[in-house]
Parts: sequence; C-alpha cells; structure tokens
Amino acid sequence: MEISFDSNCFYADPQDISNQTELLRGEWVPGSPLGVYWAMGRQVPDDVAIGRSTTWYYLSPRVQELFVDGGLTGWSRYPIVLHDQSGNVCPGYAGLSITGRCGPIDQQGGKVLAGQKPGKKFVRRIGIYFDESTWDGSDFFCPVGDNSYIFATKRVKDLFQANGIEGFEFIPLAEATWYPHAS
Repeated sequence: MEISFDSNCFYADPQDISNQTELLRGEWVPGSPLGVYWAMGRQVPDDVAIGRSTTWYYLSPRVQELFVDGGLTGWSRYPIVLHDQSGNVCPGYAGLSITGRCGPIDQQGGKVLAGQKPGKKFVRRIGIYFDESTWDGSDFFCPVGDNSYIFATKRVKDLFQANGIEGFEFIPLAEATWYPHAS
C-alpha cells in the first residue's frame, strides 16, 4: 500500500513525535490522545487523513467501522484529536497502527532496476519478497526490522474499492520498487 499524494487529500501531522515507526508498527501506544493538526491540502478530512510522513494514517469512524465489520486483521488504532484547517476538532478519528507481521525482506530479492549496476551502495530494485511461511496471515502486515512498509491483502484492497475509500495505491509486491539496506 502506498500513499498517493495530491492536493485533494487532507494532510495532518502530530506534534513532537520521535518514535514514528514504533507508532505505525503498534510497538508504542501513546498514553493519551495525540494532538494532530492540519498541515496542507483539503480543509477538512475525508475517510482517511494522511500525515506528511509515511507513517501516519488517520481513519474516520466510517473506515474504522468498515475494518471491524469486514473482520480485517493486523491493525489497531491509537487515540488522536484531529484538527482541521480552521482548528476545529474532527470527532471520532483514530490513528492506524499495523500489528500483523511477516519475516524480513529478502535484501537480495527482486530485479535491479535497469540502468543501475549491481553492487553499488543504493541500488534500486523491483519486487519485494519475504519468506511467506513467516507471514502471520493478517490482512495488514509489515516486515520485521527497521522499516515503515505496509503490506495489505487483496481483501483490504477490495474493501477500499467497494466503499470508495481513496488516497491509497495498492501495488503488487512483485512490482514495487525499493532500496535494500546499504551494506
């Protein structure tokens, strides 16, 4: 799942958060609601508000209900107080954390993007692979390790499409581009 940035989205950021990745991965839950404030884009949020960092997603009450009613697994929510451009509170929104897991990404997997030389420090690859036996079967999941990747099943994609939830692009892992860790 990738963010599709455009001016029709509502972007908002929390203040003073140093453990962004842990928040996304459900490894840290704030003890009190995070204040989240409009940053750019639309004046008011739609079904999903997005942070300018790749780790922040805020779900409307409707989307949270769809996830629960649809029986989607591998996600949790954390408390937020979302403010629109005028400073008004948008009730019922919650932050999205991904709790499903799979094993680490195969750092040698995928094809080297054309025009690059294998063995260079930051070689871009096409195709993200992991040992499927390490996947816990969740609908939302991320690989172990220090990363902010979010993977989602076709079930998630179908639910988003059937309910008109926008702001995300679902890219098959075999077609995703990425940079392996430098060695």
